[in-house]
Amino acid sequence: MPRPRAQPWIPALAVVAVALGAAAGCRTRDPYADILWFYKPEPGEVIVPREQHGPRQLAMFHGTDGQPLDWNALWNGMRWADIVIIGEQHDDGNAHLVQQALYAEAVAAWPGSVISMEMLERDEQPAVDEYLTGAIGEDEFIERTGSRDWAGKDTWVRFYQPMVDEARRAKCRVVAANAPRGFVRMARTDGWDALRALPPEDQRLFSLPRADAPASYRARFAEFMAGGGEHPADDAAVDQVLRAQRLWDSTMADSVVEALHAAPSGAKVVHVVGQFHSEYDGGLVSEIQARAPFAKVLTVTVQRGDALALRPEDAGKADVVVYGPRPNPQWRGFIAGSLSQPTEPAREEELPSWGFAY
Repeated sequence: MPRPRAQPWIPALAVVAVALGAAAGCRTRDPYADILWFYKPEPGEVIVPREQHGPRQLAMFHGTDGQPLDWNALWNGMRWADIVIIGEQHDDGNAHLVQQALYAEAVAAWPGSVISMEMLERDEQPAVDEYLTGAIGEDEFIERTGSRDWAGKDTWVRFYQPMVDEARRAKCRVVAANAPRGFVRMARTDGWDALRALPPEDQRLFSLPRADAPASYRARFAEFMAGGGEHPADDAAVDQVLRAQRLWDSTMADSVVEALHAAPSGAKVVHVVGQFHSEYDGGLVSEIQARAPFAKVLTVTVQRGDALALRPEDAGKADVVVYGPRPNPQWRGFIAGSLSQPTEPAREEELPSWGFAY
């Protein structure tokens, strides 16, 4: 049976978040101001590290008021939450280090905590489960899910496999959360009615939206498709591609909420996803709220570069905004909660230069 969830208090500070969002989008809740939140540092209590290296010594800030946070505050935010969403730019090593560290600590503190992944699709769940039980090895798992080069050449083993292996070690679930690409393509080209007409066994592999797309979400999407205003975006094309985006959002939200209901009492669901889906309480968060309005959701976004204060363009993106310099791409997961680092630093030409977030 679903576990009961306490209803969050909706604070007056939400008005501030709306103002900060403006044309880019807006956040509609602020867990840091929730009456259950006792763990935010006092002003001046946290000093932003001048030497920022990941994941626990990166600069991080409250996404609404810009107050500096530390790893303890982020960890306590996870303690408060039912669902933790960590938004990444897919090729950003710092984002993956933060994800790996937070999930490792969730498993240690709250047994049975689930890792839910945009990168795996629902029809790949059998391969995931076979790997977790030891029926197949890592190479076969990666081959069957087609994941080896998911965020660039040979990135799966470095970026995502450590979280799968953490779940396997702790006997926790890994949720293949996303809709298979064929159905996403159908949403884009044929629309919702075509998906509704599919047989039940196909419909189990995706979930249609239950919430209206926030106007700010569509506006951000149109701006993205217009290249930041460099060329006009055709409204029909925007709506067509947005349907595909929304099927991703709604299917992932459905997977996350199902995982939350099935998880042991107190366990967390940690969902890793491209940050466009989760920033400004966008499509993913609104779909989660439509399905589980009383679930407590903490959003984290990881941005590139050093910072000593919250950048104005990042205000309102998430509950916690994390910054970090470009990390060594050879870093590979965590051992007993500590980052394993290579002895030789990577050359600049070895680091990926592209960035994408959805």
